[in-house]
Amino acid sequence: MSKLFKIAIAAFAAMTMAANAQSVIKRNDEGTNFYSTIEVPAHADQLFVSGKGPGAVNPDAPRAEREYGDTTTQTRSTFNSIKAAVEKAGWSMSDVVMARVYLVADPAMGKMDFSGFNSAYKEFFGTEDQPNKPVRAVVEVAGLAVNGWLIEIDVRLARMPAPLTNLTN
Repeated sequence: MSKLFKIAIAAFAAMTMAANAQSVIKRNDEGTNFYSTIEVPAHADQLFVSGKGPGAVNPDAPRAEREYGDTTTQTRSTFNSIKAAVEKAGWSMSDVVMARVYLVADPAMGKMDFSGFNSAYKEFFGTEDQPNKPVRAVVEVAGLAVNGWLIEIDVRLARMPAPLTNLTN
């Protein structure tokens, strides 16, 4: 065997061992709060869903007259929209590893309704059916692209690719 070939074999073996050493998505979902740490290996499959907002409560109304509901209603509607997009792409909400949330102050409260957001959020994450809790950032913003929206959310999903079959058989 040539020296170059031996070096190439050794490099391939080292890369394979390194890839196998971190072949899972590590989640730290300890406790009852929704603060998580997630480590995604570089070779994981990833999906990004751009900012989505709620559907109108009255979708047949003229655009300027549409209503979207309170923060809880809008959060639930937005996550249902995200769920539909994720499932259409062949993924699931359990694959969500990160969410960025933009909230506008609820006019009825005069401030951001974090509690209303969190109550709907808990319907999608940290449940018995879907125990994973993504990392997240929630920030208050002055306004969003659609008049009446109190929330916009974008998410990142990751999952490990299926293992390769044994190529020697």
